[in-house]
Amino acid sequence: MVKLYVCKVCGEPYLGEEAPNDCPFCGSPKNYMRSFEEYAELWDTKLSEQEKKGLKETLNLEINATAYYLNVSKQSKRYSKNNRLFKQLARVEQEHANIVAKFLNIKLPEIKGEETRGSLEKDLERTKILEVEAIKKYQELFQSSQSPNLKNFYLALIHAEKGHRDISIEELESLQ
Repeated sequence: MVKLYVCKVCGEPYLGEEAPNDCPFCGSPKNYMRSFEEYAELWDTKLSEQEKKGLKETLNLEINATAYYLNVSKQSKRYSKNNRLFKQLARVEQEHANIVAKFLNIKLPEIKGEETRGSLEKDLERTKILEVEAIKKYQELFQSSQSPNLKNFYLALIHAEKGHRDISIEELESLQ
């Protein structure tokens, strides 16, 4: 029987017989998927000034990654594997940026960021670096956060970014 699930992190609905292994919208692990009745907005929480500062850093990282992945996607042949890969990476990163904007109660800023590196290998290498830097930053922010909701958000981000890092490494190795 098909059920309605809602991601605890991004709030997006999912229809299925069971929850997906990862949220298809933000990449959060399965344990963040809830039945509709159990859902509560993660971003509805009090934040310290330090936590807000960390979220602004997070927003900048996510917006840059979104723009970068969109640029790489546009440089790839339409409907090719790389076009689809980077388009999906951009969607997930933009969902992360949307969630941060909800935590900060602001409108999502314009999506602008760095340009592509000019070759698939260089773009994948840059992807790996962006993801490794994000993981490190989110681990630091997780440690310094006091809000349980914000800690849950950073745990979900770390999970998603590790997946992005891993796929960039796999794709780089396939080029060898």
